[in-house]
Amino acid sequence: MAYRDDIRKKIKKLNPRALELMDKIDGMLVEAGGYTGGAVVTTTEDMPPEEEEMELFAGFLKEGYPEDIAAKKAKQWLAFMKEAFDKDKK
Repeated sequence: MAYRDDIRKKIKKLNPRALELMDKIDGMLVEAGGYTGGAVVTTTEDMPPEEEEMELFAGFLKEGYPEDIAAKKAKQWLAFMKEAFDKDKK
C-alpha cells in the first residue's frame, strides 16, 4: 500500500511546484466542501484499483464515516474516477 507521505516525497523530488499546487487544491476542496481533508487523497496512475480504493476508504474513515459507509463511498468514488478518466482519454 502506498502511503501519502511516500507519494508526497516522490512528487516533491520530481516537481516541487506540482506538490505546492496539489496542496493548494486540497486546501480549496477543504474550504469549499466543508471537508476536514480526510477524503482528499492522493492516488497515482501506477496504483492498482484495490490500492486506490483503500486510500479512499481510509480518507472517508478520517472524515468520520462508519466503516460500512466508507467502504461504499470508496467504491462509488473509484467508479466515478474511472468513468471520468475513461471519458478524458477519448
